[in-house]
Order: sequence, then structure tokens, then C-alpha cells
Amino acid sequence: MQFIFSVCRPQAPLASLTWFFSTLLTQAPSRSEHRPANQLARALISQATWRQGALAAMAALLLVLLAGCGAGRSGAAPQQLDLGAGYADSKVSPIASVRHPPIAVPAGSAASLLTESAVIWRIGDAGQPQAYTTYQWVAPPVRLVTQRIVDRLSLQGPVLQQNALGDMPQVWLNLQRFEQTFSADGSSSVGQVTLQAIFIQGTKVIEQKLVDIKVPASTQDALGGAQALRDATDQAAEQVAQWLTVQLKR
Repeated sequence: MQFIFSVCRPQAPLASLTWFFSTLLTQAPSRSEHRPANQLARALISQATWRQGALAAMAALLLVLLAGCGAGRSGAAPQQLDLGAGYADSKVSPIASVRHPPIAVPAGSAASLLTESAVIWRIGDAGQPQAYTTYQWVAPPVRLVTQRIVDRLSLQGPVLQQNALGDMPQVWLNLQRFEQTFSADGSSSVGQVTLQAIFIQGTKVIEQKLVDIKVPASTQDALGGAQALRDATDQAAEQVAQWLTVQLKR
């Protein structure tokens, strides 16, 4: 597994080039104090020419390297990731056939990182969140997850964004985690979705539920993590739907 923060890291290539050309310079023709004056002069000229040529070549390669770094920073846009095009029948439980009255699901709230389009990963639960540089979500995760849950709840009845009737049942969502979490050695990872769902009737909080889903990633990269997050989001949406069906029956 390779974690990438920048498409170009010139420090290592520069160090290698410096070592390479230093070796060339130290292997340049050496002068001999026992040579005749004319041979010694020619040797000194040859040595100076050798070093000038090596330095010029080094400068040219450094310019090419730095130009490549600039090109990398202004290259292709990050690849767009999404949660797919809907539910497979196998992911929806039989409870989907139970109809519910119209409900409202306002725009979800989330931690600040999840209100942007970055694809987040970290090492272990205590690791610092990082972002892949060559991938991003098509929309902030909080919007993607909220829409996925709305799509799932819509299978059982109308879902509005606002409480149009004033006394409609409402589900408020707060997305707390949406990321790929790696093991300490990087050999495995999971897509983790953690969210809080709050059921409100009128102005009264009736019940709340914390959903925490972890799905193993098939590959230890952004694409594997994205697929795991798709599956985890579908499972989270199904749990919210089943929980809400029970609440609406009370």
C-alpha cells in the first residue's frame, strides 16, 4: 500500500542526482605532478571541461525534473467517486413492502471534513485523517449519504426535504464518520460509516439511533475503500429504514 500526499516529491530524486554527479566528478581525470608541462596543462583543461560538462548536464536534468513536478501539480483533475446508481434487490429487506406516511428528512449535518469532497483515510481509529490527492467524491459525503437514505426510505413512502405539513414525522441525520480506516501495517482496511438518526414528531424527540457499519475493503487503495463505503452506506440506510418502520408503528 502506498499513501500519496503529493504527485511529485523531488527530494529523493534530487539527492540521487547529487550523489550520481558527485561520483562522476570524483572520477574525473586526475592530474599527475610527474607529467611534462604540456601534458599537465592538457590534463587540467580536460579535467575542467569534464567538470563543466557534468555540472551543465546536472543543471539540465534538474530543470527537467522541476518542470515535471510543475506539470504533475497542474495535471489531470482528481477522479470522481460516487455511491453508485441505486439499490440491488438483495440489499433491501422484506420490510420495504411496509408503507409509511409522508416523512421529512432535512439536509444532514456532519463533521467539517465530511462537508467537503475529499476522500478521507486514516491509520487506526486514533490516526490523523488524511485525503487522497487523486480522488474526490462527486459531492460532500454528508449529501451523498443523506440522499442514499432518502432513496431507501422512499421505497416505503413519500420523503420530503422540509416539514411541509408542520406535524410530519422527521428524521434528522448527523454523519460522524465516512472514511477508509487502515490497519497499522496497511495490510487491510475497512470502509466505515457512522451516523446518528433522530426521530422527531412535531417538536418532540421520540427516539434516536447510532448506526456504525464497517465493511472490509477488497483492495488497499482509494477504489477499494470507495466500494467498501458504498456497501457500508447501503447497510446503514437499511438499518435506518428498519428502525424508522418500528418507530412509526408506535
